[in-house]
Amino acid sequence: MKKKEPAFEERLARLQTIVAALESGTAPLEESVTLYKEGLAHAAACREQLDRARHDIKICSEGVTAPFDLPDDE
Repeated sequence: MKKKEPAFEERLARLQTIVAALESGTAPLEESVTLYKEGLAHAAACREQLDRARHDIKICSEGVTAPFDLPDDE
Protein backbone atom coordinates (compact mmCIF):
# COMPACT_ATOMS: atom_id res chain seq x y z
CA MET A 1 0.00 0.00 0.00
CA LYS A 2 1.34 3.42 -0.96
CA LYS A 3 2.00 5.81 1.92
CA LYS A 4 -0.10 8.99 1.82
CA GLU A 5 1.95 12.01 0.82
CA PRO A 6 1.83 14.90 3.32
CA ALA A 7 -0.30 17.91 2.41
CA PHE A 8 1.36 21.17 1.38
CA GLU A 9 0.48 22.77 4.71
CA GLU A 10 2.01 19.86 6.65
CA ARG A 11 5.22 20.07 4.64
CA LEU A 12 5.39 23.83 5.08
CA ALA A 13 4.87 23.54 8.85
CA ARG A 14 7.62 20.91 9.09
CA LEU A 15 9.91 23.10 6.99
CA GLN A 16 9.31 26.03 9.34
CA THR A 17 10.14 23.81 12.32
CA ILE A 18 13.35 22.68 10.63
CA VAL A 19 14.38 26.25 9.82
CA ALA A 20 13.78 27.31 13.43
CA ALA A 21 15.86 24.39 14.71
CA LEU A 22 18.72 25.17 12.34
CA GLU A 23 18.63 28.89 13.10
CA SER A 24 18.78 28.22 16.84
CA GLY A 25 22.16 26.57 16.37
CA THR A 26 21.61 24.18 19.28
CA ALA A 27 21.46 20.92 17.31
CA PRO A 28 24.64 18.86 16.92
CA LEU A 29 26.32 18.95 13.51
CA GLU A 30 25.14 15.52 12.39
CA GLU A 31 21.53 16.29 13.34
CA SER A 32 21.75 19.67 11.61
CA VAL A 33 22.90 18.03 8.38
CA THR A 34 20.04 15.53 8.60
CA LEU A 35 17.55 18.34 9.21
CA TYR A 36 19.02 20.34 6.33
CA LYS A 37 18.57 17.41 3.93
CA GLU A 38 15.01 16.86 5.14
CA GLY A 39 14.32 20.56 4.67
CA LEU A 40 15.61 20.45 1.10
CA ALA A 41 13.26 17.55 0.33
CA HIS A 42 10.27 19.39 1.84
CA ALA A 43 11.15 22.61 0.01
CA ALA A 44 11.38 20.77 -3.32
CA ALA A 45 8.05 19.02 -2.72
CA CYS A 46 6.36 22.31 -1.77
CA ARG A 47 7.78 23.98 -4.87
CA GLU A 48 6.47 21.13 -7.03
CA GLN A 49 3.00 21.36 -5.47
CA LEU A 50 2.96 25.14 -6.01
CA ASP A 51 4.02 24.72 -9.63
CA ARG A 52 1.18 22.24 -10.23
CA ALA A 53 -1.31 24.61 -8.57
CA ARG A 54 -0.08 27.55 -10.67
CA HIS A 55 -0.41 25.43 -13.79
CA ASP A 56 -3.98 24.44 -12.92
CA ILE A 57 -4.94 28.05 -12.18
CA LYS A 58 -3.37 29.24 -15.43
CA ILE A 59 -5.29 26.65 -17.43
CA CYS A 60 -8.57 27.66 -15.79
CA SER A 61 -8.01 31.41 -16.03
CA GLU A 62 -6.92 31.36 -19.67
CA GLY A 63 -9.96 29.42 -20.73
CA VAL A 64 -7.96 26.47 -21.99
CA THR A 65 -10.65 24.25 -20.51
CA ALA A 66 -13.35 25.75 -22.71
CA PRO A 67 -16.45 23.63 -23.23
CA PHE A 68 -16.34 21.24 -26.12
CA ASP A 69 -18.74 22.14 -28.94
CA LEU A 70 -19.65 19.63 -31.60
CA PRO A 71 -19.86 20.98 -35.14
CA ASP A 72 -23.37 21.36 -36.48
CA ASP A 73 -24.32 18.60 -38.91
CA GLU A 74 -26.15 20.32 -41.72
